[in-house]
Amino acid sequence: MFMIKVIAFDLVGVLVKEIDFPLGETEAKIERLFGPNKSDDEFICEVKENILDISSNEIIQITKHIINSIYTNKFTSKDLIELKNKYKNIKLVVATNHVSFIQEYISDHFSNILDNIYISANIHEIKPKAEFYNKILEDLNIAPNEMLFLDDSTKNVEGAKACGIHTIHVTKDMDILKEIEKFI
Repeated sequence: MFMIKVIAFDLVGVLVKEIDFPLGETEAKIERLFGPNKSDDEFICEVKENILDISSNEIIQITKHIINSIYTNKFTSKDLIELKNKYKNIKLVVATNHVSFIQEYISDHFSNILDNIYISANIHEIKPKAEFYNKILEDLNIAPNEMLFLDDSTKNVEGAKACGIHTIHVTKDMDILKEIEKFI
């Protein structure tokens, strides 16, 4: 018998969704480079390769503006609070492939609920590689079967499952709370 000690949520597609927001040409180019970034420096270098004459500070400011413009909560903080109150011994964390500039958004929307935030650009590993999940397991000092991981990406779910982690592949109209309850 296993006991879930940590529920790890992917960010985009699970906790938040992208909304239609008109982006300028530069913003659109930058937004396309979000995702599996092993570091912010790698992201900034990629942006500079694709867009000439832009400073690192401009990239950071534009990135933060894009994040605040295109994301909206999908899984409400009320739902997370309900989960946290119902299962007081279970830690809730975010495990996402993203640039670290997303940290501010996560903190603004979920900070009083989450126990930790794991961002690929901060831990220098990306999903679906085993090293990404292993860093989280090691940091939290838990066995793989003590974590439940939710992601909307099949390859990320398969990567976690290969490490022995319990998984939920999140689909569009899924009742996430109901699915989580099956594991607790």
